[in-house]
Amino acid sequence: MKAKNSLWLCLSLAITAWAESPADVELLSAQKAYQAALSGQKAGQSRALQLQAQLQSAQLQLKNAQDNVTRLQKDFNQADIQRQQAEAALQAAGARLDAAWQAVHSH
Repeated sequence: MKAKNSLWLCLSLAITAWAESPADVELLSAQKAYQAALSGQKAGQSRALQLQAQLQSAQLQLKNAQDNVTRLQKDFNQADIQRQQAEAALQAAGARLDAAWQAVHSH
């Protein structure tokens, strides 16, 4: 790409030295303006493609994070149900133990 730009610069300088009429000068100016616009367009396209790739990557990361949150919420809910069941079983066992203790020691 740099070689292409260097060649274009050399060609432009040669044309400038050769240019004799106002029409030649205008042609050179129009060519330079066109090259500048083309360069700007290519830079814009490159930036847009880069941003599109970054956006797609970020969207994928977001989807993965949302899936992870959903899975963790489900796992947490299941663990909380199991904790509540274990707590209820412990309370029932404690009440049974207290009743048995009372039955043995109240006679």
